[in-house]
Amino acid sequence: MKITMINPHFDENIVVWQDIYSGKYQPINYDIQFDDEWKFFLEKKIGFFKHTGVEIDDEWINDRIFELNGIKHYIETNKYGQLLGRYIFNLKQYFGDSEQRRNIGGRLLLDPKFPSDHFQGKRSLDIGCGAGRWTKTLMLLGAKVKSVDVSEHALISTKRINNDVEYLNLFDIIKSRPDLHGSFDFTMCWGVVQHTHDPKLAFDNVAKTVASHGELYTMIYAPGQHDSETIMNQRKHFHKNLTTIDEKLQYAYEISDCPENCINQFDMLNTFYNWVVPEEVIHNWYHQNGFENVITLNAHQKEKSAFHVVGKIS
Repeated sequence: MKITMINPHFDENIVVWQDIYSGKYQPINYDIQFDDEWKFFLEKKIGFFKHTGVEIDDEWINDRIFELNGIKHYIETNKYGQLLGRYIFNLKQYFGDSEQRRNIGGRLLLDPKFPSDHFQGKRSLDIGCGAGRWTKTLMLLGAKVKSVDVSEHALISTKRINNDVEYLNLFDIIKSRPDLHGSFDFTMCWGVVQHTHDPKLAFDNVAKTVASHGELYTMIYAPGQHDSETIMNQRKHFHKNLTTIDEKLQYAYEISDCPENCINQFDMLNTFYNWVVPEEVIHNWYHQNGFENVITLNAHQKEKSAFHVVGKIS
């Protein structure tokens, strides 16, 4: 007999996470939740590549590095040194200035920035590595990165740029992966915990990987956008009325501002759990796991779709 899963967002009108919900909901098949979009990325489907949310080509990774440390043309600077100016001039002459095109999906507004040598030599973990954009970013900044995910096509993509790639369900970290406990100087967990049945437990597992004096960076959805009436109605229609992947993909294209931005809509629609978490709850998770100097890196941003938070283990 098929068991119908309770979806708190559609069935109970609960979207804003509170820790009292911990233990209430059931896990899903997380290995398939994001797999379609990473498959579409590898197939170069319109709206799923050449996008800030996934792209791993150098010019796009330059933008991710700039978001973290404020240094423009980082990759070319290392390659061309004093000839950088001539290289950029020639690039624009032949191809034009692609910065506006690379804005598909938006830019991060982080402050404070990380120092230019912040990641040099650090043992880092990219949890939920996806196509590999943060893995490549951290590697180019000098980190030694282990990349983990539950998605088959995410692992296929990231293996192209990193040899240390492994299947891992983050909920197994505490109970069955002691080798990962306290093992990393910097753990990145981007856009993962809010898409689980228990964001608090997910965070606790992720936090377990951070070494003494190490740091944890998370991106977690903020209230205000993803719990809006418009998005809730779109998600309900997507899950209740659409059955095939073709129907779901077509709907994501229909509601996108442009076809090239489709992954933003598909990513938001496709997940079974799509929690938003108040900033104070996220900060409390950090403090409860022994982190100090907890900072919201986009606190100055007026309209936030997510909180970008970093904390350091004492």
